[in-house]
Amino acid sequence: MKDKSEMMDRGRKNLSIKSMAFNRFLIFRYVTAGFFFTNMYWMFLLFGRTGFYWLLPAALLLINIAVAVEQTGKYWRPNHKLTLTIAGYWVQLASNMALVIVMLFGFNHTFWPFINDQSQSVILIILLVGMGLCLLLEWRARLISQDQDKYFKLLQDFKVSLQ
Repeated sequence: MKDKSEMMDRGRKNLSIKSMAFNRFLIFRYVTAGFFFTNMYWMFLLFGRTGFYWLLPAALLLINIAVAVEQTGKYWRPNHKLTLTIAGYWVQLASNMALVIVMLFGFNHTFWPFINDQSQSVILIILLVGMGLCLLLEWRARLISQDQDKYFKLLQDFKVSLQ
């Protein structure tokens, strides 16, 4: 009976450690989901337009899927390697920067034919917020890859407290 309760207790401790390690990447999962749905809706809206302008949001959508797969894998293989995540957010940042430039030069109807001139400020704000999120996540990824994030310290303290 004692062995069974010890095994259950050890299992609970391991699950707690695994969950804490996975939560270290929580912000990446939420922001990736936001970018995924934003790019998906944008792609669907561009399908009705002539040309292949929908390929940009489709490519970003594929990158979001790759980032999501990498993040999901962190549950089974907890480590601090974020290769796809870092690359994906750099691509998203570069795309947003290029789209801001496109908008400033007046080609906004090419990529957003569904908005009028009065609504372009909304798209500009969305792009700028997206750029800010990309920069924040790149900073967080750097901290995680160097094990300098606060969640890593909490995880280490939690592991020590279980012993």
